[in-house]
Amino acid sequence: MAKLITKFGYLKGQAKRNPGGYAKYIARRDGVEKIDESFKLAPRTQKQADIIAKILRDFPDAKEMHEYDDYQAEPNLGNATEFITRAIEDHAHEIMQNKTYADYIATRPRVEKFGTHGLFTDDGVVVKLDDVSAELNQHEGNIWTCIISLRREDAERLSFNTGERWRDMLRSHAVDFAENLKIPLENLHWYAAFHNESHHPHVHMLLYSTVENEGFLTKKGVDNLRRILATDVFAQDRINIYQEQTQHRDALRSESREVLEEIIRKINEGSYENARVEELLTELAKKMEHHKGKAQYGYLNERMRNLVDAIVDEIASDERISRLYDLWYEKKEDVIRTYTDIMPERIPLSKNPEFKTVRNAVIKEVLNLMLERDIVQEPSPDDPIDIEPDDEEAESEESEFPKNKWELYRSAKEMLNRKSEKYDPQKALDLLMESAKLGCGVAKYQLGKLFLSGEHFPKNIGYALRWLEEAAEEKNQYAEYLLGKLYLKGEDVDQDLEKAMELLKRSSDQGNKYASYAIAKAMLSGELVPFDILEAFKRLKGSADKGFAPAEYLFGKLLYEGRLIEKDLTKALEYLEKSAEKGNSYAAYLAGKILLTDETVKDVKKAIRYFEIAAEQGNDFAQFQLGKLYLFGKEIPKDYDKAMEYLKASAENGNKYAENLQQSVASNRSWSAGMGVFRLFRHLSRVIQDKIDNKNGGRGIIDRKLRRQIDEKKQAQGLKLE
Repeated sequence: MAKLITKFGYLKGQAKRNPGGYAKYIARRDGVEKIDESFKLAPRTQKQADIIAKILRDFPDAKEMHEYDDYQAEPNLGNATEFITRAIEDHAHEIMQNKTYADYIATRPRVEKFGTHGLFTDDGVVVKLDDVSAELNQHEGNIWTCIISLRREDAERLSFNTGERWRDMLRSHAVDFAENLKIPLENLHWYAAFHNESHHPHVHMLLYSTVENEGFLTKKGVDNLRRILATDVFAQDRINIYQEQTQHRDALRSESREVLEEIIRKINEGSYENARVEELLTELAKKMEHHKGKAQYGYLNERMRNLVDAIVDEIASDERISRLYDLWYEKKEDVIRTYTDIMPERIPLSKNPEFKTVRNAVIKEVLNLMLERDIVQEPSPDDPIDIEPDDEEAESEESEFPKNKWELYRSAKEMLNRKSEKYDPQKALDLLMESAKLGCGVAKYQLGKLFLSGEHFPKNIGYALRWLEEAAEEKNQYAEYLLGKLYLKGEDVDQDLEKAMELLKRSSDQGNKYASYAIAKAMLSGELVPFDILEAFKRLKGSADKGFAPAEYLFGKLLYEGRLIEKDLTKALEYLEKSAEKGNSYAAYLAGKILLTDETVKDVKKAIRYFEIAAEQGNDFAQFQLGKLYLFGKEIPKDYDKAMEYLKASAENGNKYAENLQQSVASNRSWSAGMGVFRLFRHLSRVIQDKIDNKNGGRGIIDRKLRRQIDEKKQAQGLKLE
């Protein structure tokens, strides 16, 4: 049994019998709540005017009351009653024995305490039962009736057990009644009465247009009103249901993530197959090659649309997707049950208009299949860390030292080389100490590195910091750089970002390309220090222009992306190629990708060269690209052996795309189609989840212009806006 029972009918033109009598019946029958207060809008009585005049004479300070201000603004029966009652209460100790006041309290009209009937309508409209009855009897047009009923337990639980609650709810839906009865809001008249029956509290309504023969109510209109009223009445229930479903919904999300991860794993392992979907995708792709119109479902011919539907049906038959679709329908049906027991027939996913985006997603994947688009994203390398300055550059900074100091340093460096026949770290340490005592800043810097690394001697942070700080005080740019990195990272010392940036900037200002790069990276990330794009680019360009390969790569990448700096493809390639020639695999891969895919600078031969540079260094993305190029033979002649060699190397380096492509080739399957199937599964599961999470309740969306006009009319009539 539905929770909210509604019964609609109408009294037709001349055939109707005494509708005014029906109005009086529902307004006065036993059980009706006499909640009408429109009588308060009637003019004050003469007796009220006399008593107010006496109050003001006896108690002049009563003029300061808010109630008196209201009475002056609108001298009606309700405001007069409020003022008199308040004035008597405030001066009760003085007037208890005054006969005039006592007589008024004892004899004031009964209607001033409560209404004489239960009929109500829009706020601010006076309901005079006899006048309403006469108006209805004279009306020649149709009059619609409506009974809305609840079980007693539902009415108590939802606070729909008072006439005021029903009155306020019905007033808020005047626009909905007007829309579904096809009556302009300004022409709609309606009246209702609440009967607080013991088992089934209910409301009787009468609705009609002031323009005779205007308005009609269709089955769709009845369904709309039932749904709208049920949505309002059971709003609190729905909130409680959603709260109870939160845990279930979270579990569903978690489970669906696990499902998707399982699908991904199976696809990558080559064990997830749906040959039928792959076959249909391939067939549709062949037909799409000859399609001349828009690549959208509505523009396809019947055969192609049937193929799309078949693909969606195949995907929907998967137990995971089927379960999600069932959950979506269950939630939809929970809402419908609040106003009817008749459930609409469940329709296949491919025919459901609420999921039409899925069909266009199929077409998109077919286009991907046709174009064999590259789904691989550019790798994101870890930032180079612990970059050491070039020794020759460091030594040149100390060229003014006496020869013996410099020779001591050079001899120590050679003795620290494990490959040298002169390898002797203890003797090297003695020579560095001697050189440092003679004032060689580079020797002090080298001593700091020696005790910081722990490579030749036990690590001693305190001793390392002593020598590095002494060198930094002498403005040695390499010591400033290394100390700055230490305080920035906060690994061997307490993190001190302010000190770190001060040291790095001092080093950078002396032309240290490593410090300039470190500053730029910190400022661009904005995680440790404030984001400063202008300063970052200035430092990064300075480092790149000094030939530091990681800086050249990053600066070239930013110029190519054009997100933080104006895009400049020519300059981007210039920096990327410089970095690539120095052996930076990430720069080589990105340069190759640009030269392969961007038509304005396309150079396949050059792209392959850069891919090969990156591949030689174990870059799995470059190896994968080369494998694809030689396998498909679009840009270069096919070479199956070379293709499989590169794909094998890429897979061994952890590239799952290469591994999957290898297995697809071995099993003679369409790798592109397989990936298309996976993306369709992922898209569809997300769409259904979004629909399940949607709390709209199914109510239609009204055109904004129409909604604005309706709101203006409601506001003009003093109705509550939604």
